[in-house]
Amino acid sequence: LASRPPTSGYWSPLSRSNAAAMFKSYFESASKFVATASSSEFVEKAKEAARAAAEAANKVSETMQEEYRKTFVDLDCQIVPVRPELQVMEFPADDKIDRLAARLNAEHAQRMMILNMSERKYDISKFDGQVVDVAFRGLPAPPMELLMELCLSAHHWLSSDEGNILVVHCFQGFSRSAVFLSCFMAFRGLFAHPVDALHDVCARLSISDKKDIVPSQRRYLTYFQQSQQGFAPSRGRLRLLRLQLNGVPKFESDGGVDFRPCLEIWNGGEMAYSSLTTAEGSDVTLPPAFNSSDSCASFQLPGDVLVTGDVLIRIRHIASDGSRDTALRLAFHTGFLPDGFQLAKRELDNACDDARFSDDSFLDVIFERDAAGDEDKDPAPVFAKVRDLSKKLAAEEHERRRKSKDSATDATGR
Repeated sequence: LASRPPTSGYWSPLSRSNAAAMFKSYFESASKFVATASSSEFVEKAKEAARAAAEAANKVSETMQEEYRKTFVDLDCQIVPVRPELQVMEFPADDKIDRLAARLNAEHAQRMMILNMSERKYDISKFDGQVVDVAFRGLPAPPMELLMELCLSAHHWLSSDEGNILVVHCFQGFSRSAVFLSCFMAFRGLFAHPVDALHDVCARLSISDKKDIVPSQRRYLTYFQQSQQGFAPSRGRLRLLRLQLNGVPKFESDGGVDFRPCLEIWNGGEMAYSSLTTAEGSDVTLPPAFNSSDSCASFQLPGDVLVTGDVLIRIRHIASDGSRDTALRLAFHTGFLPDGFQLAKRELDNACDDARFSDDSFLDVIFERDAAGDEDKDPAPVFAKVRDLSKKLAAEEHERRRKSKDSATDATGR
């Protein structure tokens, strides 16, 4: 500061005038530069970078909000509303049951009925509502008569109080819950066909109706629709005679063996037949082996394999060490079977998307109807009861939608 010249001597009148002109010139040049630069590629890239930064910041914010909701609002557990009164939750495992119960009890205490379709037990006292164990051992969907009873029970529960809700859960995934709710929503007249409802339910559960729903479950959706249209399934018995898998899958590659199948037949939750025998000392006797040179793998059944109602057939591959791998599975109801029963690869659980089966593989189920069991063949009364109530509910739903549409039209017209 001491060496700075005096102000009066440093800024002469002439230098002030020159400085003003110089600043004016600089300002005009800068203005032209800014005007030119604003439309330049450089500025556009800067704008794009700014937009990208803003979008990234928004995503970070959304992620933080989602994590906050998941941790502090949803308590890191899944409860998915399919409709306000119909909800699906994940299985209440030991590490989740307290949080699931806390959420449901806080919102729906004494107003919820939980359908447990997992075949697993847990502490139901944690839930402030009804918990119903729905047991159907091994089947991918509820047995047909039970499915009808569940529709009636769920409807009566929901109609008894407008504040009541229905909660459904499986053990792994949501497929059993999705199948039941699809049938129930069709029963209530919300959809014309259970398959239409399935698309909606799966979308809300964020699962694929193509990959996560197995062929047997789709078969039961069709059964449900047939019963709604007036078909009444007989309870007459069938005698299973033979099963033949055309096209040998490749489950092994060593020793000239491709497939070593074992057949299981389940009926009413109990095993009706197994082709696997056990020798002395509880050692498993390996079943006959097949390879690619064989055109088919066939099972000739004894004459006493009689089944009625819901049936589960499972074919497993038995490895040389005795371990088992389910090759295919199918569930069906005897009352809905045509005279011939042949299923393509796409109609068989597990096999449908297994590359070890050739695309032209198919299964024949050969049977005959048991005349001796004709006295018990009449359909269960619950099918007619559900069908009649469903018609009434569908008519009510149709009328409700008509009035809603008319009201919306009137409001638009005004």
